[in-house]
Amino acid sequence: MPLQLDQEYADMMKNHPFGIALYQPLPQQLFHPGCCGYFDSFGQWNPIVELDDTESLKKLGLAPVDDELQKAPAETDIRWGPKISQRARAVKVGMSVEVDPMLATALPVSASAVYSFSTDTDSGAILLTIPPVVHDRYYYESPFKNWVKHNAVTLLKRRPEIKDYGLWIITSTYTTKKCAINLWKKSGKALKVAFSAKVVGIGECGPSGEWSKDQNEQGWSEFGSKDASDSRVVFFGGLKFQCNKLIGKTLKSRQVAPKQFRGHDPVDEDLSKEPEVISTIQTANGEDDEGYEITCEEYLEEIDGNDGEESW
Repeated sequence: MPLQLDQEYADMMKNHPFGIALYQPLPQQLFHPGCCGYFDSFGQWNPIVELDDTESLKKLGLAPVDDELQKAPAETDIRWGPKISQRARAVKVGMSVEVDPMLATALPVSASAVYSFSTDTDSGAILLTIPPVVHDRYYYESPFKNWVKHNAVTLLKRRPEIKDYGLWIITSTYTTKKCAINLWKKSGKALKVAFSAKVVGIGECGPSGEWSKDQNEQGWSEFGSKDASDSRVVFFGGLKFQCNKLIGKTLKSRQVAPKQFRGHDPVDEDLSKEPEVISTIQTANGEDDEGYEITCEEYLEEIDGNDGEESW
C-alpha cells in the first residue's frame, strides 16, 4: 500500500533532528507536551487526556502520574531558515533576471533575496516558518512509561481504539505562528521563494524571517491561527505505545504484520532495535488465556547531539 502524504512528508523530513514532521501542523492548544491520544487511519489526532490535568484524568478513571513531571525551560527565540528534505537543494538566484514575473509582482518592498528549491529525484519537500519558533519539552521519559504501565487496563477499556492505533504521549514540540509546506512528486520541479533577509544562519539553506512565494505554484499549504495566543506544531517528539495481542496458555505473542501507523515507513525500520516491553495484561477467555503486551518505542528529538531517535 502506498504511503499517505503525511507519511511521505514525515519520511522525507526525518533528516532534521527535531522529531516527526507534521504535514498538517496541529494547533498547539490541541497538541502539546503532556497530551495523550492517537492518530487514526486518516492521520487525524484524537486526544484522550492531558497528563497534567488531574480532573480530566479522574473523569476517565485514570490514576495521576506518580512522578513529578518536569518541563524544560522553553526556547522562545529560535530562528529557522527553510527546512528541506534530504535530497532537495537550495540555490540563490538573481532578484531580477531569474525571478518569474508572477513572483516578482508579489515581492514585498523589503525582499532582499530569492532562492530556488529543487531535487533531481521525483519528490521533495520544504517547510517555511516565521520566527520565532518555540521549543517546548518535558525532561525524562520514565514518568510517562510508568503512567501507561499503571493505567493500561483502564485505557484499553475506555478507549479500545488504542488496540488498533496505538497510543502516543507527546513529550516535545516545535511551534510557529505561521508556516507553509510544499511536497512535490515531479522531477525537475523548482520552487522560488523570496525572503526579506539576506543573512543565512550556520547550517541553514536560506534566510530566516518573512517570506513570499508565487501563489500560482501548486502544492503549497499554509497554516496559521486566528487566535493570536495559539501556534502550529511543525515537529513533535514522543512515546509510541503499541498493543500486541497474546494468545494461548503460555501467552505467546501472535505474530501478525504490524499495522502501519502515521508517519512511519516500515522499510526504514531498525529491526535490530526491539521495542521496550512496558506491561503484560492477561484476561480470561474460556479455556484459553489471552491478553496484550504493551510495548514502547521512543521517537524523540536529538538534544545537544545525544541519543535522540532520528531513524523512526
